[in-house]
Amino acid sequence: MTQRICDCPYCKCVVPETAPEVNGKSYCCEACASAHPDSQPCQNSQCDCHHHGWGGIKT
Repeated sequence: MTQRICDCPYCKCVVPETAPEVNGKSYCCEACASAHPDSQPCQNSQCDCHHHGWGGIKT
C-alpha cells in the first residue's frame, strides 16, 4: 500500500488510516484539517507546518 502524505501545503507527514478527510483531501491530524486555528501545531512535534500562515482549508 502506498503511503499518503498530508494535504496540508507545508506538511510532509504520513496520513494514518484514521485520517480526517475534508473536501476529498486527507490530513494527518485535526490541526492540519482545520487549517491550524490559533496556530495549533501538527500532531508531529518535529513538523512546523503550522508556522506558514497559508490560509484555511475548511471554508
